[in-house]
Amino acid sequence: PVFSLRTEEDFGVGEFYDLKRLIDWAAATGQCVIQVLPINDTTMTHTWTDSYPYNSISIYAFHPMYIDLNQLGKMKDKEALAVFEARRQELNALPQIDYEAVNNAKRSYLKVMFQQTGRKVLASAEFKKFFEENEHWLLPYAAFSYLRDLYGTPDFSQWPEHTEYKAEEIAALCAPDSSCYEEIAFYYYTQYHLHIQLLDAGNYAREKGIIFKGDIPIGISRNSVEAWIEPYYFNMNGQAGAPPDAFSVNGQNWGFSTYNWEVMEQDNYQWWQKRFRKMAEYFTAYRICLLYTSPSPRD
Repeated sequence: PVFSLRTEEDFGVGEFYDLKRLIDWAAATGQCVIQVLPINDTTMTHTWTDSYPYNSISIYAFHPMYIDLNQLGKMKDKEALAVFEARRQELNALPQIDYEAVNNAKRSYLKVMFQQTGRKVLASAEFKKFFEENEHWLLPYAAFSYLRDLYGTPDFSQWPEHTEYKAEEIAALCAPDSSCYEEIAFYYYTQYHLHIQLLDAGNYAREKGIIFKGDIPIGISRNSVEAWIEPYYFNMNGQAGAPPDAFSVNGQNWGFSTYNWEVMEQDNYQWWQKRFRKMAEYFTAYRICLLYTSPSPRD
C-alpha cells in the first residue's frame, strides 16, 4: 500500500514520490518487482469510511492523498504555509494515519495552490495535452466530484439533477464560462499533478530495471463515475462478493455491480481496452482481482 511508505517529509501518509525511494531500495537489494495496492480515488463521504481502496469512484482518477505537495511549487502566503507545516509535522508524527485529517489538510493545501497556480497550469501546453488525451474520463469525473459534494451524496440516483448522465449537459456544466468551472477545474488540476508524479515513478522504475506492478480491482462501485455514465455495461440488480471460506463462514457481499459481458462483447471490450491502455502508462504489469457474483441485491 502506497499509504504505508512513510517518510519524514510526508504529510501524514505515504505519497507517490516515496515510490522512487522504494525503487532505489529494490534495485540496491536485488529485487525485481514492486507491486502496489489500488490507488484510485475512493472519495464518497470525506470520512474514514472512504479508506477502503477497492471501492473507488473512478477506474482512472487517482486518490488526492497520494500527491506530494512539495512538487506543486512554493506557497506564497507565508502565514498559511506556516500553519500547514505545523499540521504536516503533527500528522506525520502520528503512529497511524489519520485518514480524515490527512485528506482534509491536503485538500485545503491543494485549494490554496490551485488559487495561486491553477490558471497558469491549466493554460500550459503540457496540461492541454493531458486534458485532450484524458477528457473522456476526466471531465465526467470532475463533474461527478462536484455534484457529489454539492448534493451531499455519491448516490447519483438521489441527486435532484443529472441523475441520468447526458454528455451535452455535463459538457455545459464543465465549460469555462460555467458558474461552477473553478470548482470543477480544481479536479483537473489535482489529477494532472497526480498523473505527473505517478508517471515519474513508473518511468523511474523502468530506468532502474524494476517491474512496476499495479492493482486493478475488477469490481466497480454502484456509486461511481462508470456506473453513472455507462450503466449499460453493468448489471445493477446483481452484486459481487466471495463464497464462504476460512475468513467468512457465511461468505461476503461486497456490493459491487456485476458486468454485462454480452454488451461489452459487442464493442470488442473497449471499456477494458481503454482501462488497460491508461494503466499501461504507469505500470509494466497488473494484478486483476477477481470477484464472485450473487443473483440479487438481497443475497
